[in-house]
Amino acid sequence: MIYASDDEGKLQSVRNFGRLCLSVRFASYILALVSLQPVLAAGELEFNRDIRPILSDNCFSCHGPDAKGRKADLRLDVRDEALKALTGGDVMERITTVDVDDLMPPPESNKKLSAAQKATLKQWIAEGAKYQKHWAFEPPRKQPDESIDSLVGARLKQKGLSLAPEAAHSTLIRRVALDLTGLPPSPEMLKKPYEAVVDELLASKHFGEHMAVAWLDAARYADTNGYFGDKPRQMWLWRDWVIDAFNANMPFDQFTIEQLAGDLLPNATVRQRIATGFNRNHMANNESGSIDEEFRTEYVVDRVDTTMTTWLGLTAGCAQCHDHKFDPISQAEFYQLFAFFNNVPEQGLIKEENPPPLLQVPSPEQERKFAELKQEAQRAKAAFEPMRKKLVPVMTAWEKEAESSLPVLPKENVLHESFSGTLGAGSTAHGTPLTFAPGLRGEAVKFDATQHVEASMKGFEADKPWTISLWLNADGSLSCPLSLIEPQGDRRGIEVIWQKGRAQVNLVHRWGVSAIEVATVESMISKTWHHLAISHDGSRKAAGLSVFIDGALATLEVRRDTLDGSIANHEPLRIGRRDANLGFYGMIDEVRIVPSVLDEKTAQDWFCGERIRGIVEAPAAKRLVRDKEVLLDYYVDHFADVPVQTARREVKQSLQAEKDLLEAIPTVLVMQEMEKPRTAHVLERGQYDKPGKEVQPGVPVAVAAWKENAPRNRLGFAEWLVSAENPLTARVAVNRLWQQCFGEGLVRTPNDFGSQSEPPTHPELLDWLAVTFRDSGWDVKALLKRIVLSKTYRQSSQVTREDDPENRLLARGPSGRLSAEMLRDQALTISGLLVPKVGGPSVKPFQPPGLWEAVSYNGEETYVPDAGEGLWRRSLYTYVKRQSPHPMLLTFDGPTREKCTVRRARTNTPLQALMLLNDETFMKAAEALAKHSEGQKDRIAWMFRAATSRDPQPDERELLEGLIQRGRSWSLVAHTILNLDEVITKR
Repeated sequence: MIYASDDEGKLQSVRNFGRLCLSVRFASYILALVSLQPVLAAGELEFNRDIRPILSDNCFSCHGPDAKGRKADLRLDVRDEALKALTGGDVMERITTVDVDDLMPPPESNKKLSAAQKATLKQWIAEGAKYQKHWAFEPPRKQPDESIDSLVGARLKQKGLSLAPEAAHSTLIRRVALDLTGLPPSPEMLKKPYEAVVDELLASKHFGEHMAVAWLDAARYADTNGYFGDKPRQMWLWRDWVIDAFNANMPFDQFTIEQLAGDLLPNATVRQRIATGFNRNHMANNESGSIDEEFRTEYVVDRVDTTMTTWLGLTAGCAQCHDHKFDPISQAEFYQLFAFFNNVPEQGLIKEENPPPLLQVPSPEQERKFAELKQEAQRAKAAFEPMRKKLVPVMTAWEKEAESSLPVLPKENVLHESFSGTLGAGSTAHGTPLTFAPGLRGEAVKFDATQHVEASMKGFEADKPWTISLWLNADGSLSCPLSLIEPQGDRRGIEVIWQKGRAQVNLVHRWGVSAIEVATVESMISKTWHHLAISHDGSRKAAGLSVFIDGALATLEVRRDTLDGSIANHEPLRIGRRDANLGFYGMIDEVRIVPSVLDEKTAQDWFCGERIRGIVEAPAAKRLVRDKEVLLDYYVDHFADVPVQTARREVKQSLQAEKDLLEAIPTVLVMQEMEKPRTAHVLERGQYDKPGKEVQPGVPVAVAAWKENAPRNRLGFAEWLVSAENPLTARVAVNRLWQQCFGEGLVRTPNDFGSQSEPPTHPELLDWLAVTFRDSGWDVKALLKRIVLSKTYRQSSQVTREDDPENRLLARGPSGRLSAEMLRDQALTISGLLVPKVGGPSVKPFQPPGLWEAVSYNGEETYVPDAGEGLWRRSLYTYVKRQSPHPMLLTFDGPTREKCTVRRARTNTPLQALMLLNDETFMKAAEALAKHSEGQKDRIAWMFRAATSRDPQPDERELLEGLIQRGRSWSLVAHTILNLDEVITKR
């Protein structure tokens, strides 16, 4: 402190007080050190085991790798920089002081060192403050004479323990069947030797299905895009690739390379390109007004975070905004990783349900059929072409007097707004100035959601029959071309919404309560003129509402049919807007409202009358190909002879069949490189619009060095991940496989192998498994077989040590409640309902009605359960809607698939019990199990064995027989068995 004072006496007093404070502080420091002496650790300390956790939890956030966030220019994660402060005593003084202003960690951090931790730090400093590289960044080591059992046994021996006895054969068979296939064993398996059963399970087609579940979690796989619209996407071809790869025992290094860079492999196959869907599983946003570059950046960040979590178990996303607080990953290195994934030709604001780049993957049958249809279309075109040439001069002459032969349009209009560069009488513009552009006839109004036209509706009776028609050329994914609705309150009135080409019509008395809500099944094409006509007979029923697209009656999806009151209001007709929140993007022309209903013949006449007039009025040289085809169709239909009409109809039918087949060919989102790569920059504070210095593709040097000759692209990065020099990939992979079998990994933070991770419970075992896995050629099935054949895995799961509830010592076998998918699949298997088909599009089993409507935008999405086999497929094929995951899977801790998940939460809630007791799938499984047991000599024993893989004990049989004696149904007995703790638990 500096004191500005001329009073020497006062200044001397201040100095004396400062010396007194120092003396008190020094005395406190000495007393604190003395008080620590009794709890000092015995033996030499190890930095990774004893010191790193203390520093990481309490110090690294302010004195660690993050240069910008570092306080007092003190860095404790690097020995050379920390040594001065450590040996000078400054650190111990600050952690032992009683002065709250100097105490570290500071009180406001809500962190506090215990006396034992302070003593440990003191001893470590006294021993020379030896550092170690973080264990996860050290190369894994393996001794040739080690094994799973020897390494586990050695740890147990240190505690005076040994492995538990082997579990009963039936228990063991059920355990391994669930762990390797996610399904209970067949009765035949219970009679076979254990190792033979293991081989059978590893060879089963259901092995890949079960292995895929955890991988889909990590890849954040879903059947919808998430965010605002959460519209469907097609990714199931990638999901099937994962299943096939596991079943084929694809080496894990190849499995890695193909998913991260299959498209960059020489002569990449279709399947290798499908594999790259891994990093297209991220969410995608279609919300109007979203900033394109902001969300494109988010997609790339998500790829980096997902890839690093899945393969390296590192929380690299923490370095998006600044240097990592705990691990040696700088912000510059994060954006070097970012650069690998930055070159996909994609948009942040998507306009298609399946955002490109895409890959169409026809089946052999579809390829054959498409070739046939193409030949048929060519034949039909060739047959019609001479007729077309003869029609040209005849049609040219007809066009000069076409006006007299076209249908007469209605004259009794409540409103007719044709625009043509000006507004009609009674219409006013609002918002930004109107822009006019070439329209259907003359000029149309061009809207960008910042302006609209209002017209008086005096005399219009909304509760009586009426028809509204307009021509629109829409340019957005969600907008409102026309409305006659209250902006607040009950929102009474009429509105038309354009959403992804589909027209949604709402007639409202009271929003969400009394209304008709319908949407067309057929869709219109963006940036193309379409005629839309809506007609209602005044009945207040959805059946009385008709929608015509280009003169054809559209199929309607009825979403609500509860209108029981008037829809009339005093609002003006708004063209180009619903209210302050939803404008229209595109062009509108020829708005008509008449007080009568419209039939299909009249709708066709309206369409043709305006469309053909618009075409013949335009110069022939400026006509679009589509306009020429429309004109030709009209002339042929109305004036040509029968042979010409037949030939033209065959051309259109063959082209439509070809188009329908193309639309039926499945697609998958894939990775693809741009011809000219984007530049990557460090983004200041992670903000998309604040680029800093440019960076080149690269990797965190603390993990492993980059090979000089490797390509600086995703392929080089994938090869770096699985290189022998990378210490993390094999460890992370075997930890996940161990977690699959034991419920917990050897590292119990599978998403974080960094400084904040839990250390391995058995570090030598983790290293031994990692090296064994890598040296085996990354053989997944071989490693799993090694695990499940070990005595460690085959132990009884009976709890013998109450002081080790989490089984960290591995002194017993694994046990735990089955996952959501396993619970449902087991019930279907036991009851005989399971359809064992592998692969294919996602399915929709039973779920309570109304869930999608409750969470979907405007409540327009309805969940319709499948009929037939779709109800009984395995759970990994269940349709995943991110805004509303299947409730059974969600109740039992399934993820929403919005972000990478490598370890599911484990909960135990009343809702889970209620789900097992009342869910429709489990009820029907119980009924099927009871029916399946008919004719069996001992129905109770048969059902009990099917569910538990063993015979019931006398007391168990007695309880179940009591249900029958009390008049309960056999379905209730079956349901009781399916809900036994032993059935829903792996032991």
